[in-house]
Amino acid sequence: MSRRGARGMTMLEVCVVLAIIGVLAALAYAGYAQLSARTGPQNAAADLSGAFAEARARAVDRQSDVWLIIYPDIDPAGQAGAGHGAWFLVEDRLRTFGDVGAPAGQLSFNTFSPPEDIHPSQEQGRLMDSMYLDRYTQRTVRFGASGNLEWDGIFAGLPVSDCSFCSGAPRRGAIVFRSDGSARFVDGAGQPVLPAGNGALNRAASLALLSTDGQREYIFAISAPVGFVDTRTNR
Repeated sequence: MSRRGARGMTMLEVCVVLAIIGVLAALAYAGYAQLSARTGPQNAAADLSGAFAEARARAVDRQSDVWLIIYPDIDPAGQAGAGHGAWFLVEDRLRTFGDVGAPAGQLSFNTFSPPEDIHPSQEQGRLMDSMYLDRYTQRTVRFGASGNLEWDGIFAGLPVSDCSFCSGAPRRGAIVFRSDGSARFVDGAGQPVLPAGNGALNRAASLALLSTDGQREYIFAISAPVGFVDTRTNR
């Protein structure tokens, strides 16, 4: 073997190789960030749509109430105004979850408090699912609305909102799916959000998800009489 073939890499050659690796890593990260910006909001919207479907189907199948509880701006530590929001799916087998005077030791909407107090007793029901939007890759989605999407058809004129029935501090609200397939809405204090009329528009509520870059938006309209959920997106 010649002496030239046996020598190691020079410092210049090492620097060139490291520079190439650095450029490739930067390109790979940029591509990953762009992919995350697209897939995070899409996944969040798909998961929320799945929660709607599961809640309604389980309420009808089990003849129980199923609560989809929305917190538009908490973080995984439960801090209000500090996060991108969260939702929770709770089966209420005894139909006591909404009672202000629920028996001692039973979880109720008034005592439901993420992240600790979110599990009902086995007899009362169960926490079916939960999702903090901060946990999607690179925190790319939150509850929010840009104002650029509007409803048409039967929901034309329905205001687009991150959560039209949420109130209080922390802001929260719930959609309660019932055994007959219908839904009702409650505000942050657990009080019914009463319909303003008989038309589909007046008996519906809205939710919205927005990508943190403001480029992708997913809006949901929920009809109380039949529990129907419609969606629109500008992706």
